[in-house]
Amino acid sequence: MKKILLLILSTGLFIAASAQTPKTELYDIVKKLLYDSTGYENVGDWAVGKPKKYPVKWNADKVEMSYDTSINFYRRGTADISIKGKTFLTGTEPVKWNVMLKGPRMGYASFSILSSNSTAFKTHYTIDSLFGNKSFKATLLKSCDSKSLGGYYYYELKIPKKDLAYIKFSWISLHGSTAIRIDVYDNWSKYAVKLNCPQ
Repeated sequence: MKKILLLILSTGLFIAASAQTPKTELYDIVKKLLYDSTGYENVGDWAVGKPKKYPVKWNADKVEMSYDTSINFYRRGTADISIKGKTFLTGTEPVKWNVMLKGPRMGYASFSILSSNSTAFKTHYTIDSLFGNKSFKATLLKSCDSKSLGGYYYYELKIPKKDLAYIKFSWISLHGSTAIRIDVYDNWSKYAVKLNCPQ
């Protein structure tokens, strides 16, 4: 009887573990979501019906419509993300990372990755402090890093074999707890990037 109970318990734990998204590095998820360089204008694959294409647990297996014209269509989900091998906590729970793809019906043109708040996060994250020694080239286009509440660094980004992208790393901090956000745009969608400095 004890063996049967142990078998049922271990099977249940295996199923629960396999239902979670695998842990992925921030650089790796950004790279996976960027589209391959083909020499032509591109859009990203929504991956509807392809749950293993991206390390994201989607809220719904469909593309949804938004009335916000800077979004148009979207998919939302969560991911289990580490930064340079480190997992961050909010209290005793892992930080929650929300992922949103945005763009026209035929495919996404930008995406955002947003963390929950954590006292373990710092402010003023640069691309080097988040991507480490991974393979990329980046040019800083604009920054806002003199405010206490929040700020950002905005770069032109080239990852090998991927289209040129524009990436904004921003943070907001209140009472010692910080949330970070990564917004990534292609050449067409970068019109929607918000570059105002917090007051």
